[in-house]
Amino acid sequence: MPGSYLVLETTNRCSLACVHCSVSETGHPHHARTGFLDPELVERLFRELSEIGATFDTLILFWLGEPLIHPAWERIWQGALRANARRRVFGKIELHSNGTHLDASAVRVALNEGTVPQVWHFSLDAARRDTYRKVKGRDSFRKVENNIARFIEEKGRLKARWPRPVFQFIVGSNNVAEVPSFRQRWEACCRRAGVPVRSAAQDVPDGEDAIVFFRQLDCPTAEEQARENTIFREAMEREGLLLPRIEKSHQAVEAKNLAPCSGFWKSPVVGWNGDLTVCTRDNLQQNTVGNLYEKSFLELWWGHEQEERRRRVARGDYSRTPLCDTCFIPRSGNYTDIAGDEIARHTAWETER
Repeated sequence: MPGSYLVLETTNRCSLACVHCSVSETGHPHHARTGFLDPELVERLFRELSEIGATFDTLILFWLGEPLIHPAWERIWQGALRANARRRVFGKIELHSNGTHLDASAVRVALNEGTVPQVWHFSLDAARRDTYRKVKGRDSFRKVENNIARFIEEKGRLKARWPRPVFQFIVGSNNVAEVPSFRQRWEACCRRAGVPVRSAAQDVPDGEDAIVFFRQLDCPTAEEQARENTIFREAMEREGLLLPRIEKSHQAVEAKNLAPCSGFWKSPVVGWNGDLTVCTRDNLQQNTVGNLYEKSFLELWWGHEQEERRRRVARGDYSRTPLCDTCFIPRSGNYTDIAGDEIARHTAWETER
């Protein structure tokens, strides 16, 4: 399906504590126990997807932890590239990192000339050290900036095709004043290294050039979301950046899910412990459909329980999934939509199967 993506949380351990992430919430159940996704489970999953002919637009190696902390992250990353080279399971492969562990060894592993499109998102969110400390929860600003700058220099020196770097800035009331300087900083860094670059908002555009990327903050309440929508929209207008999908600033955000949510079809999320749920918003894993250490991906994602959920959600019935009933993210700029004809095609496929 267009916009589909498979998320693998290689670990829920992190070197930072960003204010917009559950890592910063003391006692959050998702981080009560921490660990690493077993590389053998990942490799088994890739084999299964290839054997059954499944495809996703994107593989995302990240959820609520720093992927480069995983002691076997190189094996997982290179395993994804090899699996996709044998049979195109994923349209592209992404890794999201805060840059704290982006050392010379990681850079050597990352840069390549492979046939599979690859993207590395660097989560930065600030242009000044004091703001970085407030947003990210740790004083790692200089280290991270230096790590990523060296990555760009090496990419330019080697003229490496992949990965495509994305410098991410989640715009909020706590950092909006730094949008122009952040843009200037990373555009200039790329140009010095001879790496083509442009800036974009809300969606990362197609291509291979580096992107200075501004995205919207997702909030815990509809009222906060409405305020942050306005802040984001006005900041992007000042930068002259197009916003293809954003609520107008005067519009309230409904605190109720009124339509079928694409997560039940398009965005399987595998936690570090093997639990499979339906979207990255579900950090309490209330919508878990099972565990990959116990059952196959095929059995879980296209099994009876998940198909029954889809039938209810297709009617807009969230009575058995209360987390979704009050979700307003489908009206966020960060949401991947699903059309009625996509649901109809899936329903027909399910019936034929």
